[in-house]
Amino acid sequence: MARIGILLMAYGTPRSLAEVEAYYTHIRGGRRPSPEQVAALQERYRRIGGRSPLLEITQAQARALAARLEAMAFGHTFRVRIGMRHSPPFIEEAVADLLAEGISQLVAIPLAPHYSQMSVGAYHAAVRRALADRGADIALLEIHRWGSHPLFLRAVAIRLREALEGLPPEATHVLFTAHSLPARLRAEGDPYETELLDSAGRVARLLGLERWTFAYQSASATGEPWLGPDLLEVLTDLAREGQVRHVVVCPIGFIADHLEVLYDLDVEAREHAERLGLTFRRSRSLNDDPLLIETLAALVCEAIGGSA
Repeated sequence: MARIGILLMAYGTPRSLAEVEAYYTHIRGGRRPSPEQVAALQERYRRIGGRSPLLEITQAQARALAARLEAMAFGHTFRVRIGMRHSPPFIEEAVADLLAEGISQLVAIPLAPHYSQMSVGAYHAAVRRALADRGADIALLEIHRWGSHPLFLRAVAIRLREALEGLPPEATHVLFTAHSLPARLRAEGDPYETELLDSAGRVARLLGLERWTFAYQSASATGEPWLGPDLLEVLTDLAREGQVRHVVVCPIGFIADHLEVLYDLDVEAREHAERLGLTFRRSRSLNDDPLLIETLAALVCEAIGGSA
């Protein structure tokens, strides 16, 4: 009987307004943000209640996955832990904890379905560094992408269909969104954009959607171009064309409620749409939905089966 470690990896979040500066500094690679930058980010957290629920959601996902794997009775024992890239519990800490529990192999799952070297690649690099720093000689099974997994697509489609209920198709437009990244990734051949468009297209086909497009959100002001079109600009264009009265946003690039969903969409994009005279809905995040947990369990099974 093997003891297998499962590491669920997410971006991270400050647990209070007091932790915003440290969190922001970590994102910036140790460079402290200005007081104005800290205040601006703190205000965004205030608008969603003072903090993001991402940590609690990720913990709930881990508990549910552990229970599901145990119920599946593989003949293995599983230790499920969470690791955050920019806040406690850090990925490195989670790896150390799993090693201390005597695991013989580690399955590393990014809680981001679509691969980019800047996001998923960074998660896996952190895991490899943590193992190397501890001289750990165990099998590492890296899951790089799962945006085309049928269970994930079904879960997204169910939530989107729910959000579309009661809206007239002829006056409703669906906008799939994901976090923008620097546009140079296109020239570098990074698969992020291609995978996102593929996922959106698959969900659209599942639901028979005719009016939908893809937009990016949450771009950072770094002085370089970022992937577009930008969500707020697309909303403006839709309102100007005059044929759309209702917009439903499906943040297919995210699986959990956090700042980029609860503020960038539920506050900023909603207010922008309403100023334009558009009604605004968002499909609910998957969070710890049982079908998402089934997706994660399937990823574990496929990884272990493929390494046998």
